[in-house]
Amino acid sequence: KYTAALEIQLKALGPDHPNVARTYNNIGSVLDSQGKHAEALDKYTAAIEIQLKALGPDHLSVATTYSSMGTILASQGKHGEALDKYT
Repeated sequence: KYTAALEIQLKALGPDHPNVARTYNNIGSVLDSQGKHAEALDKYTAAIEIQLKALGPDHLSVATTYSSMGTILASQGKHGEALDKYT
């Protein structure tokens, strides 16, 4: 139950904690596997915003999230947008 975990983390840790970003990432992954790509991108966007603030642009988690976003965009034929996430 990722949504339950997210609610608890938001209350306990606040909205800018890296664990909250990880949960957004996990939810995005599940949504992507369900074919809910737009919703997945929304969760990945929430994750990346937190990660950039909390971890900085050179952190491995940031790269992983950008890669996940790029994969979705590429699968939608949005190759230019996907390439932006990969580079």
